[in-house]
Amino acid sequence: MSIVKKYEELEKYLRKDDADKINQTFNEILNETFEMVNKKIDSKSTFDVNNPEEAAAVRAMFEYMLELWNDGEIDEAKEVGYDMAYLVEDPKLKEMFSMYVLGMIANMNIDKFFDKYVDDSKAYKDIFLAEFKDDIDELIIKHKKQFQEEFSKDAK
Repeated sequence: MSIVKKYEELEKYLRKDDADKINQTFNEILNETFEMVNKKIDSKSTFDVNNPEEAAAVRAMFEYMLELWNDGEIDEAKEVGYDMAYLVEDPKLKEMFSMYVLGMIANMNIDKFFDKYVDDSKAYKDIFLAEFKDDIDELIIKHKKQFQEEFSKDAK
């Protein structure tokens, strides 16, 4: 089943508040997404978010990164963010993943990061919280060097 269809299933379980089915379906989404990510890495290609299936995979990786961050698995979350900044073709999404990684580099709590830096009044491509408040510039300035060093190391 496609990732898009699995997300439709997930939405149904979210409305029913069926925790077991939610977790099972999201794990299935992630498993299919990991396969797609590995194929992109192997073929040295990028995700095209104009393709619904690929957009769903990027969404899954975005949600997975946020889940890792929320669970305190910062190094793993940063790796996902760095990988996705490299694997998405869309410049807005490259920037989005990079900004979230900056929040992790700053050792911020995810909720504090959202409150202070994320403009959640609109979603990019109806999915991604990719708009940021002007205050994000302070993170960019403060952590730019570390981000560049880690991103360069990760890209090798």
